Amino acid sequence: MGEEETRMRVSCRDCPFEKVVSVGDERPADVLIDHGQRTGHTLSIERIEK
Repeated sequence: MGEEETRMRVSCRDCPFEKVVSVGDERPADVLIDHGQRTGHTLSIERIEK
């Protein structure tokens, strides 16, 4: 069986923004960094358990 990728749920503490990313995605943090830089909001990261 193949190994499952680790997935993370990133939520904004200041607005309804939420994104699920896989660690294996190409450049998974780009959208998150962009949101934080554009808005100045604080993001929280939570690992999604299998």
